[in-house]
Amino acid sequence: MFILKSTSPRRIQILTDLGFSFQVEPANIDETQIPGEFPLVYLERMVHSKLGDQAEKNNLYLAADTIVVFENEILHKPIDLEDAVRILRTLSGKKHSVFSGAGLRIGTKFDFFYEETKILFKNWKEAEIRDYILRCQPFDKAGSYGIQDENGPVLERVGSYTNVLGFPLRSFFALSSVWLPFWERSITRIS
Repeated sequence: MFILKSTSPRRIQILTDLGFSFQVEPANIDETQIPGEFPLVYLERMVHSKLGDQAEKNNLYLAADTIVVFENEILHKPIDLEDAVRILRTLSGKKHSVFSGAGLRIGTKFDFFYEETKILFKNWKEAEIRDYILRCQPFDKAGSYGIQDENGPVLERVGSYTNVLGFPLRSFFALSSVWLPFWERSITRIS
């Protein structure tokens, strides 16, 4: 059985579009960043935490997390409207990175992988920022935005679109030779 340890609608959609059959069993973890913790260390720790320690040896588990990083600082999901405004004001007209990391595990076998996508934001005025937040409600998204949002803040992207959505798809497929026997059992047969 293929088990996704996330309720992200974007991750669910990506895996569904790929034809996978899976169960969603979210992990409720503490996502607090440790003071001084580097972004990629935090990302890998979150993925490990979501996978947890207990696993049935015949199940394939997948966990993922996405972080937005500006000047080596993680810009987490906003806690409210003003925090979203602050985050988007910080990123306005500047470049930042989006990292999505994921982990696959069956029994004791584990692989962690991630991708980076570079994003350049439009140079928005405060009124444009507030309009976007009210239209798109990006409160469940790292960095307070979604790349898929119409008339959103993204001006330019270098790297994977699906990575910014929340899943490092290219790296996922790069591991296919190792994980293919497990994936084949999880692909929905379409006739």
